[in-house]
Amino acid sequence: MFAREGFASANLRQIAQAAGANPALIGYHFHSKDGLYLAVFQRIVAGIGKTLGPILDRIDRELAVPAGAEPRAEDRRSCLDLLLAFVEGLLVHLVHEHPAWGELIAREMGAPSTAFDLLYQGAIGRGQGALVGLLRRIRPGADLEQTRLLAAAIAAQVLLLRHARAPFMRLLGWEAIGPRELDVMKAQIRRNITLLALGD
Repeated sequence: MFAREGFASANLRQIAQAAGANPALIGYHFHSKDGLYLAVFQRIVAGIGKTLGPILDRIDRELAVPAGAEPRAEDRRSCLDLLLAFVEGLLVHLVHEHPAWGELIAREMGAPSTAFDLLYQGAIGRGQGALVGLLRRIRPGADLEQTRLLAAAIAAQVLLLRHARAPFMRLLGWEAIGPRELDVMKAQIRRNITLLALGD
């Protein structure tokens, strides 16, 4: 209901009715409409962590090892493999993400509230840090601002599934994203990201 109506228009009584719960329970458990809204985003952050947490943990371990003065080819390849695994994991997450999550996140991107801070600290910021950290290992001489812009360009490869799915599907002539379509997307994104990460 928050996704469909927006925070201001969502009605707590209707939410309670849809949930088959006493409206007083919202106040008891969440204290307010704001509290309920934040709890929804805590649930979203936990869901993202469940799917992307393992690969982000691997990236954290890789980045915790100090880089040598001269990066070895195998270390750069390892970081590229982790970068591709993270973006592929994000792609799979977005393909299967509950539509209401995408709508809520899109609302927060356009008009950030306290929920956006929770979302950023709990999920988005960690993903951005992983991308930038890996790219700095892959392209050690690159300017930090350029590296951050490159990280944004890489993330945009898959975030269009959340923010521009309808035109993307129409462009491809797809009715749905099934196993074949997902494999096609994975292969293209791997090619794109490899060129972006290793290019000059």
